[in-house]
Parts: sequence; structure tokens; C-alpha cells
Amino acid sequence: MTLDQLRAFVAIVEQGSIRAGSRILGIAQSGLTQQIRRLERSLNATLFVRAQSGVVLTPEGSCLLARARIILGECDRAEQEFGYFNGELTGALSVGGSAEACARLFPVPLRQLRTDHPAVRVHIASGPSSMLLTGIREGKLDFSVTLVSARSDMTDLHSTRLLASRPRILCRRGHPLARATSVAALADAEWINTKPLGRPGTPSNRLGDWFLDNDLPQPKVAMTVDSLLDTLRLVSESDYLFLGPSFVVEPGGFESSLSVIPVSEPIPSADICLVQRTAVPLAPAARRLASMLISFSRTLHD
Repeated sequence: MTLDQLRAFVAIVEQGSIRAGSRILGIAQSGLTQQIRRLERSLNATLFVRAQSGVVLTPEGSCLLARARIILGECDRAEQEFGYFNGELTGALSVGGSAEACARLFPVPLRQLRTDHPAVRVHIASGPSSMLLTGIREGKLDFSVTLVSARSDMTDLHSTRLLASRPRILCRRGHPLARATSVAALADAEWINTKPLGRPGTPSNRLGDWFLDNDLPQPKVAMTVDSLLDTLRLVSESDYLFLGPSFVVEPGGFESSLSVIPVSEPIPSADICLVQRTAVPLAPAARRLASMLISFSRTLHD
């Protein structure tokens, strides 16, 4: 097994086909195919099969993919470390960020990083907390700034608290429930959530936990939507409710089309934390950005 073979394998899986993988790597399809054959022979396993929709991983391929991403990521980080020893801060980093983190924490540190270290390339992945934590474990992300609550699965992860999350119950302006002051008044409403209600005590289940804490049946989640922007547009043009971050109704956001429902019962808490793998030190560029984010968070009020 070689690094080139692992790069070939990951490229094919991520691009969806040998043709697309060869294009992204800049090598001939025949050469890429030979790399995969050698890799499969060395492991005595078939890693994927071809289908009309692209390549489909076998169980052995799925196992290798997670480890291959970690191995290749650590190689990239090692190269960054040695470049840093020579006085250069370069390379690429992939960072996860919740919508609230991107809005409240990222703009100033990213601008500073770009000014101080223009050779560093940054990719930000957004999504639910559970997805971002998985991305860290699989080596896709250097670190994430996301919601962490009492029952988040933090096995093999380390978190640094940055800020308290500020969730609100949002509705369109003029909604019949816009003046409600109790969660009981919202019991029959329909909701949009980022994903199906999950394990109690986790960030994605705050809506369900809120209802449970107030002795109400589970909320009626009419649909789940990945994109925050799409969710806000749907809420602003319908009677659906949404438990979302407060920044969206601040100046420059959706304050002209959305309202906050002034309920009195507290919404279950979660913190915005910087999360990384416990046993793996950050590479120099990721370490620098993480330090900037932590420093900037201390200038803000919860």
C-alpha cells in the first residue's frame, strides 16, 4: 500500500468515477486503474464496484476510506509542519462551522488570517453538529466550530467553549402565533428542523427536548431542510416555525420578514465550541486560525 494508491482510491470515491478521479489527479485513467488494482491485490479485497450511478463502496472499501482520509490528512499536515519550520505558513485547511459560528465568529479571524498569511487556503464545511463531528473523526476536517451540549458524543474529541448559543423561536411577520408567550401555545404548530429529531440532549434535538421539558408531546416537524437560508425563506413565506439562531433577525438579516416569538420557557442550552481530535495536534495553519477564533471569542459577550 502506498500513498499514491490511497490518493487514487480517495479521488475516485470523492469524484464518483475513475474518469473524474483521473481528471482531478491529472493522470491517465489506465494509470489510475492500475493503482487501484495494485492496492486491491495488496489488501486482498475488492474496494468498490462500478454502477450506473458511479462507484459503490464495498464494506472493505468503506473501512479503508475513513482510514485513508486520516492518513492523507496527516501527511498534508506533516508537510505543513516542516514548511512552518522553514518560516512558511502555507497549505490548505478544512474547517467545519455551524451557521451561528460562521455568522458570529468567523468573519474577523478569517479576514485577519487572509491578511497575515495569504498563502493559506481555507475551506469551510457547514452542517449539523453531528455531521461536523463525524467529519473531524474521519479526517475530513481539521477542526469544527459547532454546537456542543451535555449529551453530544465527544468520544476521542476535545472541545474548547467559545460562546453560548442564542436560539430563538422564529416565525414570519404577521404569523397568528407571533405574540405567543408560552411553548404550550405552540403545541399544535408545524415546524421545520435541520434534521429529524434525534437523541435527547443533543443539539439537533433541542426542539424535542424543549417540548419534553414542558410536558408536551413531540413537536410536529413537517419537514427537514439542510440549508439555513432555504429554511429562513420557507419560514418567512409560510406558517411553519423554526428554532434558529438569533443573529438572523439582527440588522442585515431577515429582520424585515421574520419575528421572534417571545416565549417565556428557556430553550435547552448548547455552547458554540471549537472541537478537534484529542490525540492529534493541529497543523500550523489550523492552529493559527483556532488561536484567532479563541482570542476573538473572548471579545464577545454571550
